[in-house]
Amino acid sequence: MDMAILSLLLMFLFQAPQTVVVGLDDGMKVTMDTPDFSGFIEGRGSDAVLLYREKTFHGEMPVKTISRIDFGPYKKGKPFQLKVTLRNGNELNVESERRDFVTIHGKTDFGTVTIKHPDPVSAPLKLSAGKPNRKKDLTILYLEFPAS
Repeated sequence: MDMAILSLLLMFLFQAPQTVVVGLDDGMKVTMDTPDFSGFIEGRGSDAVLLYREKTFHGEMPVKTISRIDFGPYKKGKPFQLKVTLRNGNELNVESERRDFVTIHGKTDFGTVTIKHPDPVSAPLKLSAGKPNRKKDLTILYLEFPAS
């Protein structure tokens, strides 16, 4: 029994936390440990999944199979265009599915940080039949998932 507890303890000590490097539109890079995702990426750390669509099918891709996600140009009212680079080197061009945002919350060297893409600022309430133009609210250029 003691050997099992010791082996579990050693496993947790040597397990590196999942990290993500967030490349922001101002050139800054933020490295987060054990990130929580919501939006078109959903979940925690390496258990998160990318919700995507490619032409005629929909999918959920585990983040642990992804090396990098590059965000394409913004088009009002359309899903985000994403270039996904897999760990094996293959690249896929997909679009975000179900939600039109992604939020990342995680620990950094300087505290806990939340990054929203887009990050809407408060605007006066008004009735509109169309989606708002969030081009000025975009924050993320890419996400990198370093191998642990």
